[in-house]
Formats: sequence, C-alpha cells, structure tokens
Amino acid sequence: MVQFTGTVDDRDRADRLGIAIDGRGAFRRFKDVLARWSGELDRWYGYVDDRQRGRARAWLADAGYRPAWPIDPPAG
Repeated sequence: MVQFTGTVDDRDRADRLGIAIDGRGAFRRFKDVLARWSGELDRWYGYVDDRQRGRARAWLADAGYRPAWPIDPPAG
C-alpha cells in the first residue's frame, strides 16, 4: 500500500491514503479511500496483480524454471 501510494500523482490523495494505512484496519480504510476516486480502485487491483505475478515469476526463476515456449508465439 505504501508503494502504491507513492505512484499517486495528486498529493492530497496520496496524503489521504497515507493516513488511511496507519494502524489497525488499514487495508479496509485504504480501499474505502481509493473507492472515492473513479478508476483508482481498479488501478490498485491491477498494481497488486502485477506485483504478485512478478513475485511468482521471480520465485520460479530462482528455482530454475524457464518458459518452455518461445516468447513470440508462432504465426498461423
């Protein structure tokens, strides 16, 4: 949540999110504050998905796993 808050350009919004993530119940407050602004909650979910996918890929790479297919799928 802290890292996502750093991606928010509007300082007022970032300040509100910073306050929301302090203390118990932070996740719920954070999502409630994000829901006030159109598209920000969706952007949060996209951010979380990207980070989870990245951690999973890093874990797999560290374990020696590599993709079995070419990066560009064959045409046709």
